[in-house]
Amino acid sequence: MAVELHWAITQTHHAQKNKLRPKMVKIGLSPGQPKILTYLTRNNYCMQKEIAIALDIEPATVSQLLNNMAQVGLIQRSALAERKRAESISITDKGREAYKKWQQICTEIEEVSMQGFTPEEQDQFLCYLSRMYQNLAGKVLE
Repeated sequence: MAVELHWAITQTHHAQKNKLRPKMVKIGLSPGQPKILTYLTRNNYCMQKEIAIALDIEPATVSQLLNNMAQVGLIQRSALAERKRAESISITDKGREAYKKWQQICTEIEEVSMQGFTPEEQDQFLCYLSRMYQNLAGKVLE
């Protein structure tokens, strides 16, 4: 019997997570933090609500992640002049360094994951995943 798509995706995600998590912990990051660092690297000075929407994470979860990240100096919050209760979230130099290390880890894991794929197959695979994401989430994968 052929492997079902949902099973292949689930198992592949799990295998990738098992390779990434120990390395993530080694550089001082916890689950959820790399995703936020990636977003802030691309969209610095944003609102907490924007992060939650863009990353499909519950606002309460984002709040907790940001609190933890601020405590260890990965991000900083600053009040917006035009909105008294609103805060802008930005990445710190320490956060940028952690993100750089995270990217190196991801590159290593990608190289292992894509062994045996031609460059054309890799491009095509990414295109398929992006289309699947758009079908499921209703937005473009960025």
